[in-house]
This record gives sequence, C-alpha cells and structure tokens, in this order.
Amino acid sequence: MKIARYIMIFFTAMLVACNNQEPSAQEDIESDITQISSNTPNSNEINTISTKVKDYLDNQTDDVASYKAIHINDELFVAFTATPFKQAVEQNIEKKLKKELKKITGSKDVFVTSDQKFYIELTKIENEQLTKKEMEKRLEKLKKLAKESA
Repeated sequence: MKIARYIMIFFTAMLVACNNQEPSAQEDIESDITQISSNTPNSNEINTISTKVKDYLDNQTDDVASYKAIHINDELFVAFTATPFKQAVEQNIEKKLKKELKKITGSKDVFVTSDQKFYIELTKIENEQLTKKEMEKRLEKLKKLAKESA
C-alpha cells in the first residue's frame, strides 16, 4: 500500500513539473510586435498604440474598406483598401491617415499605402510565424517597396 502511495506521489510530481515550463523564446520575441487588421476583434487593453490605431481606422468607414497594420520598433506599417467610391482619391486618404496616425501614435515612422502588393505582403507576414529578426527583414523590404512606389 505504501509503495502505491509513493508511486502516485511520484507521478503527480512529474505531471506538475512537466506543466510548469518556461515560455518559449518565440513568445518573448513577439511581445513587442503588434499586428492589427480590420477583422481583428477589439482587445481589452486600453490606450495602447494598437487599440488607438484600430479605433481610428475602424472609424474611417467612409474611406477605408479594410486594412492591415503592423507596429514594431516604433514604426507603423499600414496598408488599406479604399471603399469603391473613394478609390479615385486614395493618395489624399493616404496623406490624411499618415498625418493622423503620426499624431495619435507618436511613432517615429509611419508608412501608409493603398498599394495592393503591400497589403498582400502584410497579410502574408500576419499568417506566418516569424521571429522578430525575420519580421524586421521583411519589413525593411516593404519599406524599400513603399519608397519605390512613391
């Protein structure tokens, strides 16, 4: 009977020890990367950059049909598709959004574009599990793409 008790205690201790693992490096790396999109549910966080950006872009329903955004290292990347009636004035919408998002977030660099290639690339980044370094490399390429198209 005592042996059975010791075995039960041993197995219980093993189960508890196996469940108390440290968070992986992937979770630590991505903690300062925020991905925002028009179909992301609202979070419970208040006054974070991501909630401010999401609230602002969600309120632009007359101009913006959908959007993708990534905030990393004090840089904000936003790609949007304009509503059908506003596609003729997309560049004006870009300038307005960039100005307002800089004011709202206080970010050093804000990249706003209606370029569909940029939108597709942000969607790909959102769907892949990338480390912070890999994401920074991909976003550097997107910066070059944004400057070339401008």
